[in-house]
Amino acid sequence: MKHSHIPEMKIVDWLLGVLPEQEKEDVSNHLKQCRECQRLLEAWKSIGLKAEAQYEAPPLSHQERIWAQAEAQKQTKRMRRGLRIAGGLISAALAVSLFALRLSVSDGGRDASHDRPSEAYRYQIIEQNHDIPIEQIIHNPETKQIPIEPSALFQQMDGTIWLNDDTKEMLMEIEGLPPFATRDYQLWIIYTNNEVKGELLTIRHGAARVLITGEDVKQFKQIKASLEPKGGSAAPTGPETFIVDLDHE
Repeated sequence: MKHSHIPEMKIVDWLLGVLPEQEKEDVSNHLKQCRECQRLLEAWKSIGLKAEAQYEAPPLSHQERIWAQAEAQKQTKRMRRGLRIAGGLISAALAVSLFALRLSVSDGGRDASHDRPSEAYRYQIIEQNHDIPIEQIIHNPETKQIPIEPSALFQQMDGTIWLNDDTKEMLMEIEGLPPFATRDYQLWIIYTNNEVKGELLTIRHGAARVLITGEDVKQFKQIKASLEPKGGSAAPTGPETFIVDLDHE
């Protein structure tokens, strides 16, 4: 251990007190002499992870670890933004100039993402299992099957999307989602014109099954999900669980 750094997750486990005694002692000895790992340890402490924290159930420990790592990533991003203040000021000045220029352009040049009121979205979400013709959708020869690749923080997750432009249906099944008492999983639908629509996911026993039907299905470009504050967010703010690019060809 003297010649290499400790994996970040092992430092978290050491901080949470869940390592076996021998590994705990090895990590403690390494931390006494490695400034790089000491800095990493302090970074985790700074976001509220404490050595005296107790996690009796293994899933809860995993959940807290996910959220703590996401918060650490946010903190890193904020620090990087602080280093770009000067560049940001220049960009702001340029943005003011561009905004003034846009005011002189006719309405025909407006961004299409603001042209459609929310009530004009043409799709329906069905989450009740008995209302979903699963076999009919899956076995339709025109249906495309797209595997869902989880993000690094949710490697235990597995899922599939079935997409059919002819029937205007998109079926999504996900499992392996740990529950959070104060967080909701939110689905984000990204259109080909970059509009974004958010929908809360109903999770039962760590799984979700959703059928989306309607004309808009043919305009979906990407589907992703994130962990958001209870009740959902207006835009993605939490750690992403997955991102799937949809192939309509």
